[in-house]
Order: sequence, then C-alpha cells, then structure tokens
Amino acid sequence: MPEAMSTHRDEADATSEHAQRRVMAVLACLKVLCPSADPRTRRALASKILTLAGGKDRLTSKKITPAAVYEIFTRHSQCVLNQTGRCPLLVFSQQFCEELNSLFQED
Repeated sequence: MPEAMSTHRDEADATSEHAQRRVMAVLACLKVLCPSADPRTRRALASKILTLAGGKDRLTSKKITPAAVYEIFTRHSQCVLNQTGRCPLLVFSQQFCEELNSLFQED
C-alpha cells in the first residue's frame, strides 16, 4: 500500500476513534445527568449535544448592508490629489481587512 494511502487511512481511523469517544462520553454523561431517561431520549439528546458541539446548528449568518460597506470603505480610503490634478484612490487595505474580519468574527 502506498505511503500516502496509509497516512490517509491512519487519519481516518484516528478521526473515527475520536468521534466514537465523543459519542461514548456524551452518552455516559447523559446516563448521569438524566438517569430516568429512556435510551431513545438519551440518543436524541446526545445527537443535539454533538450537533451543538460541532457547530453545525448555526443557522444565522452575519450579513453586511450597503450602508455599512460604504461607511467602512470611507473610513479606510481617501483621495490623494497628485501633481496632475487627478485624485487616485488610496485604500488602506490592512485596516479595511481588519475591520471586516472583526465584523464577521465569531462571538
């Protein structure tokens, strides 16, 4: 078996083992936290907990409005009058990126 294939299989096995441990840990916790719950209820709760832990339940996404884009853009750009009377646009891309990234950063 080629080395790359072996490495990929090892990574897949490790991921599978990690996932199994997470499931077992959640089920063990639910046995303690909800001792009277039937197995079906525990499985449903475990599924919800694992979904929350994985972050796959996030249905909301941040959207930026045209007014906000304009505001951010005007804060991080300026017109620089040159010797020919033209006004090339200067954009401070580093600061512009930092503000956009902070806007969309996870809370």
